[in-house]
Amino acid sequence: MNFEQINKKSEIFISILTILCSVFLTIVLHAILPASVNVQLFNSTLVMLFGFPAIAVCYFLVLYAQCTVTVRYVCNKTKISNMPTGVRFGLSFALIYLFGMQEVVIESSPFNSYGFEFVKYQFFMGIGDAIPVFLLCMAIALFTIANHSKKNTFQSIKRVERIGAVAAITITFMIERIVGYKTGIIQSNCNIYALPCYIWTLTFGVILGYVYIIVYPTLFNKEKWTSVPIRLLFTIGLNWIIFNSFMGLITKDAMSDSLLRSGSDVVSLFIATCIIGKFIIKPDDS
Repeated sequence: MNFEQINKKSEIFISILTILCSVFLTIVLHAILPASVNVQLFNSTLVMLFGFPAIAVCYFLVLYAQCTVTVRYVCNKTKISNMPTGVRFGLSFALIYLFGMQEVVIESSPFNSYGFEFVKYQFFMGIGDAIPVFLLCMAIALFTIANHSKKNTFQSIKRVERIGAVAAITITFMIERIVGYKTGIIQSNCNIYALPCYIWTLTFGVILGYVYIIVYPTLFNKEKWTSVPIRLLFTIGLNWIIFNSFMGLITKDAMSDSLLRSGSDVVSLFIATCIIGKFIIKPDDS
């Protein structure tokens, strides 16, 4: 066994250990933060067979494994050094979890109505996911990737291009969600809490836009403009689908709605990023 093989095994071991530590930290944070979970509300077949704790642990193992694969893949492909890449993806995942938890779906909470208590509860739930994933991405980037010498060549994005990119993603996301709300394809509480629902939709669309701006330099490939939409699809997009699948895993008959909701979001994000790559952001010639 040569040094390269030993080093590869070491990277895999550290990655697995980091995932396990992140899952443990998530469980601890959810236990100590003022947002207790009433497991009696969860009635899926999986919960009935294996119990809520086992399903929750398996869910976070899969979620954080995908984050780990994402950071390792991007670090090995990008010209940006490991630490900035880890920060960018850690921050992106954290923002998605923190704001994604605020979606106005009362059925996913212990409350019967929308209000401050719902917002506070979802905030602490989001914090419990956001902190571990940020630390995970940092640890994976710093300790499991060979630190090849890189020039940290950032693909610059002009201010007007950033504004255009955020606007394109926000508008596309809002159109997709509003159509889903109005047609009933996406189950929501918009018929009862229209204003909070549409405020969240607008806010999360902006968050997705800023996430695109944050990770764009790490996904950019000068030779192929489609690299950013495709890589975003399998990094941020896939993570959003996995993140949303939690309610489907623990609530009876909720998986189809969870997958349809997040899947349509990812499709709209992909379409928007293709538009951005083709018409809005013009890469430098250098």
